[in-house]
Amino acid sequence: METLLHHRLTGQPVDAGPTLLLIHPLGAALDFWDACLPAWEPHLPCLAVDLRSAGASPPGAQPPGLDRHVEDLEALRAALGLPALLPVGCAMGSMVAAAYTARHPDRVPALVLSNPTPSSGESARAMLEARAKAVRAGGMAAILPEAVERPFSAQPRDARYARYLAGFAAQDAAAYADAVQGFSAADISADLPRIRCPVLLVAGRHDLLLPPVLAEEVQRLLPEGLARLEIDEEGAHFLPYQQPERFTARVLDFLGPVAGPNLRQKDGNA
Repeated sequence: METLLHHRLTGQPVDAGPTLLLIHPLGAALDFWDACLPAWEPHLPCLAVDLRSAGASPPGAQPPGLDRHVEDLEALRAALGLPALLPVGCAMGSMVAAAYTARHPDRVPALVLSNPTPSSGESARAMLEARAKAVRAGGMAAILPEAVERPFSAQPRDARYARYLAGFAAQDAAAYADAVQGFSAADISADLPRIRCPVLLVAGRHDLLLPPVLAEEVQRLLPEGLARLEIDEEGAHFLPYQQPERFTARVLDFLGPVAGPNLRQKDGNA
């Protein structure tokens, strides 16, 4: 039996209710969500995961693509006995979240995509392939500091930035290169029209890597009227990490009507 993804399940249990499934972006791990958890844990259980070839999760026999990530998440859900998931994905993690939702619709009552994109386009694919090659040859130092500077466009160089930089630099280079290569051909264009649940899209105005126009493209590919798109005017590429207070509030506001009575009662909206 294959080893399950490394994960952390916390928060208020809800009988037969949904669990937030937190899917980090490329280059991060489950602690990416730490600043969001205090806002969410009183309302819903939170399942944060390390995707394959990230954090403490195992690598694969080959670079993991979307199919592998979706299979991993479903295996973890089944092993934990969770009846329903509310995926929240960021950047490349948003593609995993959307693919899981499209392929397991009976398990997902709502979906949140932060800094989303429908695919790794031609230029992104070339950039990711070059990045994987550089890391395999020269380790994580070969892509620093640019690999962290661009996602933090217009963000303060504070303790939060320093923590992210340190964690990024400390990754296993071979595992990170596999993860990068696995996402280089990722494409959810065929998955998005199959989604049937409400979707919240949140884009960062200062996101240089996945600008708001890509979130608009995701919205167009979803069934009409299913998604609402919000722009964070101060945020960049990692909204849950860089602007956690506003991001968590947006998510709770969106989930109120769909996440069950536990959330609504705690918010005072029952």
